Amino acid sequence: MLSLFFELTMRSLCLQTLAVLFAFLSCSAQLYSQSVIPRNTSSIDSQGGLEPFRVTEVATAELGVVREIFVKRGEPVVAGMPLGRLDDEQQKVALKEAETEAYATGMIETARKEVAFNEKRVAVTRALVEDGKASPRELERYVMELEIASAKLRAQEESKQISKVRKEKAALSLHDRTIRAPHDGIVDEIYRDEGEYIAGNSPSLVRLVDVSRLRATFMLPEELAEKFRNRPEAEIRLPSHAVVSGRIEYISPFASAEGRTIVMTVLIDNPDHSIRSAHCELVLP
Repeated sequence: MLSLFFELTMRSLCLQTLAVLFAFLSCSAQLYSQSVIPRNTSSIDSQGGLEPFRVTEVATAELGVVREIFVKRGEPVVAGMPLGRLDDEQQKVALKEAETEAYATGMIETARKEVAFNEKRVAVTRALVEDGKASPRELERYVMELEIASAKLRAQEESKQISKVRKEKAALSLHDRTIRAPHDGIVDEIYRDEGEYIAGNSPSLVRLVDVSRLRATFMLPEELAEKFRNRPEAEIRLPSHAVVSGRIEYISPFASAEGRTIVMTVLIDNPDHSIRSAHCELVLP
């Protein structure tokens, strides 16, 4: 009798426990269904990264010792502005020699006078030959001497042109000893100090970054990327929650094999350099 009573009691407890568990699961499912918001991909922002429009390792084709650094780290520069100078004493001497040679006129003036003299002598001798007062053989000799003088003049004129080319080459070599900014930007890094040697395997002097514009890069699912195919611009949300417009620079024509995502880049104007964050969000249509 006691065993029957005990068995009935245990069954009752089990039924009560199952009822409580069922009620708990039902309540949890209801709460979960109320908390889940239907996913709408058109309202989800895509995370992206911001980077400078251009990053340039400013290098030189010349080798030598750095004599001067004209800029400091963080300094803004404009295109063509000198950044540094290599030792250029030999180039200055070479340019001076080339200029002296190019500007020298003594040899070419002498050759011109010799040609003029021989031309006059040939003309006089030809007249004498016609009058019978000089022999044709003598005229032939003077004509040959005129041809030789003319050849010497041409050689001097050609040498003059070569000297001008050498002068231009020497001037260019001296010009190249000064390293200049290829574009506007900010000096982000200086790799050499004054007195250090720039070698061919490491020719960079400074790193120059152009942050007047920024490039935002996004990895988008295919269906979202297609929404921007025919759009010229996109809206970007910054960490400050400000939303700016940018020009769509590029959308990849195919998706990556790994994540089936498409690369899209957007250019954002930043003329006052006020945008400094490396993160942003793409506001999707």
